[in-house]
Order: sequence, then C-alpha cells, then structure tokens
Amino acid sequence: MQIFRKKNNFSKDKRAFGYKRSKAQYLVEFVLFFPFLIATIGVLTEIAYGLNNGIEANAALNRAVAITSSTLRDETNSDSNIIKEEIQQKAKEILIARKVPFSDSFEVEVLEVDDFFVAIGKYTYTYTFKLVNTFFQAIPDEFHFTSVALVNKAHLKPNNFTLENDALTSTFNNYAIQGGETLEENVDNLFNNYQNKWQQDFENAWQDFVNSKREEQEANIQEGEEEVTP
Repeated sequence: MQIFRKKNNFSKDKRAFGYKRSKAQYLVEFVLFFPFLIATIGVLTEIAYGLNNGIEANAALNRAVAITSSTLRDETNSDSNIIKEEIQQKAKEILIARKVPFSDSFEVEVLEVDDFFVAIGKYTYTYTFKLVNTFFQAIPDEFHFTSVALVNKAHLKPNNFTLENDALTSTFNNYAIQGGETLEENVDNLFNNYQNKWQQDFENAWQDFVNSKREEQEANIQEGEEEVTP
C-alpha cells in the first residue's frame, strides 16, 4: 500500500532558514557582541583597579603619619614643612612597596588646626584602557582620590631631650633633702612601702580564693548528703 504525503513547503523553508544557518548566525552574533563584552569587562576592571589603588593610597597615608609620629624630634626637625616631606616620602615608599602605579603623583599637604595636624593626601590614577574612550566617553581619563589623616601635635613636637646624670641626681637629691632623707633612703623606703602593699594585696587575694573554694566544697558536700538522705 503506497502512502502519499503532501509536501510541506513551509517546513522545508523553516529547516533551510532555521537549522542550516543557525551556526553561522550564532557566529555572527558572537562577533558583533564580542567587542562590547570586552569593553564592558575592561571598563569594570579599570574602575575596580582604580578604586583599589585609592584604598591603598588612603592606607599608605595613615601608615606614613604613624611612622612620622614615632620619629624622635628636636627643634631642628619639628617644622611643619619637614613633617610634610617626611609623610609624603614615607607614603610614596609604601605605595611603591605595594606595587601601586603612579605613586609619584601622591602629594601631601599639612594643615594646623587647633591641637592637630591634618595631613591631606592626593593621589591621581590614570586609566590605561583607552579603547572604549576612542568611541565614546565611558570612563574619565583620570581618577583623583583624597585622603585625610589626623595626628595630635604632641606626637610631632620635640621629644628628644638631653639631661646630664649629675643634673638628674641633683634634682632627686633636692626632693629627697626636702623630705629629710637622702636619695638612697627615699628610694629604699618607697620600694619597701610598695613591697609591703603588694604582699598584703597578694595575701588578701589568696585568702579570698581559698575561702571561695572552701565554701564551694562545703556546698557540694551538703548537696550530696541531701541526695543520700531518704
């Protein structure tokens, strides 16, 4: 028995325009979409990298201020301009050690506000991904970051003094003589007083500990007797 099937021109067209050309169609779409994908990834990467460098610059400023405040100072190196140069130099060294690009663009200003020094750090990051900006301005050419750090003036004032031993001994002797004792007797009496106080405090603390343990044991014994009693 012969079966006749009606030709379906629509299905042939669908197969011709649907399946046979699908691979080429996907390839064309990918080729058209690929530049936009690369541009989007590049823009996001540059923005993230720039923000990370801004965070590194802020951390470098705070670290540089901490290092500068720990420096021994006298009248010759306590000027605000010297402090500014030290903070800027330390911050650049930290940025270079952290592999942060454009570290030379980091600049520091130091302002005096009441009892504080205000260190203001400015860092400029220049984007290297310029392909997108040739077609349209997607990202700025530069990002400018500003960081602020506060430090008390007392940490940056002269803190290096020279005092002769004879002068120190004379000062202590004067205080001792005013109290009717020599320097050696005054120190011995002071040590003995604190030694007696420390010993008494230790004995009191030990006695309190012993009493607490004793009360705890008595309470446990009493609870055990109550459980055994019918």
